[in-house]
Amino acid sequence: MTAQPSGRTALVLGSGGARGWCHIGVLRGIEALGLRPDMLVGCSMGALVGAAWAAGQLDALEDFARGLTRSRVLRMLDLRPGSGGLIGGGGITHLLLGELGLSGSFADLPLPFTAVAADLDLGQEIWLQRGDLAPAIRASAAMPGILAPQWLEGRWLIDGAVVNPVPVSVARAMGAASVVAVNPTTRVLRPASHPLPPEGDTAAPAPSRFARLIPLWSEKAPAAVPPAPGYLTLVAQALDIMSERIRRSRLAGDPPDLLIGARLQDLSALDFHRAGEAIDEGHRIAELHRDVLREWLRPSASTAGKTPPPPEPPSAEP
Repeated sequence: MTAQPSGRTALVLGSGGARGWCHIGVLRGIEALGLRPDMLVGCSMGALVGAAWAAGQLDALEDFARGLTRSRVLRMLDLRPGSGGLIGGGGITHLLLGELGLSGSFADLPLPFTAVAADLDLGQEIWLQRGDLAPAIRASAAMPGILAPQWLEGRWLIDGAVVNPVPVSVARAMGAASVVAVNPTTRVLRPASHPLPPEGDTAAPAPSRFARLIPLWSEKAPAAVPPAPGYLTLVAQALDIMSERIRRSRLAGDPPDLLIGARLQDLSALDFHRAGEAIDEGHRIAELHRDVLREWLRPSASTAGKTPPPPEPPSAEP
């Protein structure tokens, strides 16, 4: 018989843009095992999926996600370049309030829930644990350069991925003894686009000194330059690189007891219309880790009831 964890348990759902749809599959797997954490922490897409699950709206969110197409995603985008991002966020708010019905507050949820965002002016990590759910989730998912920041509690808030993409430290601060974390953006290194030739390869003659000074005059035609990435691709890739560096640093200092990583390197953070692939990957990794999940999460019957008063958020990042 699998030993039950001692102390309170937490589930942490990390950022990842469209890859974060995998959280739906992971949560389905956890439900199938009859498990449930005592508390929940989410960042960016992890905050959206986590809040929907806690509020009993995971079915509605999955139906919405699987029904997305490129054209439907485009119709949701309210382009407002002067708002601090290309997208104003009206479509996101409609999703939260209209299609998912997340018009309640944190206090309405059956378990403690924290959404992680970042203060745009001070660079602080902000733990959102009180008040209305919709603006908190909207703030946690405000991808810089793409989705406009959210004005909340007297400050501009942006995507929590810029400070704590997989916020295990929040769960520990809330008193979790056992932490299971899900990282949607486990990266697999790809071979270099322009690998160096092997040593001793003399097939290509060295250019003359004059050609080295003025490459345009070289006898050898220059290699074709691929098209430059578009704006959205550039921003998404840059955020991926930044978040990956931050994630590695934060998890080295605050590792979870179990880290589940999705293999979705072929999905862009903006491929929201490919939700089915991400959800299926979530199912796969939950099944893969089913035995260890039982070691770190308890059966749902032991879940605590109402939300206790949350701890004070950190004053600043170290």
